[in-house]
Amino acid sequence: MTIVETPPQPPSQDELEALIEEARRRARRRRLVVAGAVVGAIAVAGVVAGLVWPKGDGSSGEGLRKGFHAVQARGPVRHALVEELRPRLTTIALASGRARTTHVTREIWWDPRSGLYRILVRDDGVAMADWVQQTCFGSGPRRGCIAPSPFDLRSQGVVWQPKPDRARRVGVGTFRGEPVVWFEQLMGPANGRQALSGNQVAFDAATHQLVALRQIIRAPPPSSARGSIFAESAVRMLPDLAPKQAPFAVPDGGAPYNFDMFVGASQSATLAGAAGLLGRTALWLGPTYRGYRLRSVVGGSQGSENARRGGAGLAPVLTLDYGAFTIDEYGVTRPLWLLNAPRPGTLLREPDSSFVYGRDGIVVKVTPAGRRRWGRNELVALARALRPAA
Repeated sequence: MTIVETPPQPPSQDELEALIEEARRRARRRRLVVAGAVVGAIAVAGVVAGLVWPKGDGSSGEGLRKGFHAVQARGPVRHALVEELRPRLTTIALASGRARTTHVTREIWWDPRSGLYRILVRDDGVAMADWVQQTCFGSGPRRGCIAPSPFDLRSQGVVWQPKPDRARRVGVGTFRGEPVVWFEQLMGPANGRQALSGNQVAFDAATHQLVALRQIIRAPPPSSARGSIFAESAVRMLPDLAPKQAPFAVPDGGAPYNFDMFVGASQSATLAGAAGLLGRTALWLGPTYRGYRLRSVVGGSQGSENARRGGAGLAPVLTLDYGAFTIDEYGVTRPLWLLNAPRPGTLLREPDSSFVYGRDGIVVKVTPAGRRRWGRNELVALARALRPAA
């Protein structure tokens, strides 16, 4: 992709700090969503063919998951597909040890009238996370709503030929073989000095449709990172859906404003009793692994929060602590942020060296302790060494 940009104005230090904080916020959400994913495929709820809901066991069906209820959309449902072009996940093949960038997509449904929106995250085509959030707050005259990305651009005035105080044309180029025009959002008061924000939007030069988003670093000179792209995605705006075509699976306590993890009570457990907890025989590495001793086995539950900060979609989890790393295991029922295992014969690696892997009906999340980054061969060896604790 070639882009010709006009010389940018020097941004403020506040702008840089805001961009960095936004990048960190997205990274934190990705780590939660991913538990690998962070994401086979579950059929998409709300497609015209019929209602299909994720059930938390890697399957799908017409029945809602326990603790959830269907909420009808109040008006036309906006629909978009976002493909991450600079994902932080890596897919590693166990047989060869070869690594490649994971193909990550986010499918989004949003009902502006109810404020509900749903995100389905797929990694390499496998549905890994699926949750519903609320974008509106308050009631009556004080009710306010914040549109989720990419639907928020219109409310921010970032459209084809935007107002001068909202965005500036910064270049032209091609995106996936088609000519595009790039605009960059402005930040600062409309009646004062405005700087480029680093948030750029590409519109198809012929159709004027939104096709891409990216974030670049607007660090003050002489920063070597200035102009570097640290987030980029392709966007496909899909036709709106009728309310009956896109209902939402909402927790009984209400849809949360932020999708956060919920950790239930835990207690000491045994590998012998793991089948009763997980519905499957647990995996382990033996009493020791490369000098690391199995220190404890704990059973508990994990899920996500509802609007009342209670648990939603709780799933049993068995945690094995080997000191240098922990292994979280999920069986028949899994949390909304880890619905499936990666494709057979692969594992999904996060930048912090944690990874997700599946075998024998068990999905495991291995998390190294400390700050040391594990090499690819170490992760592959650990995944291969996992075996049933029979």
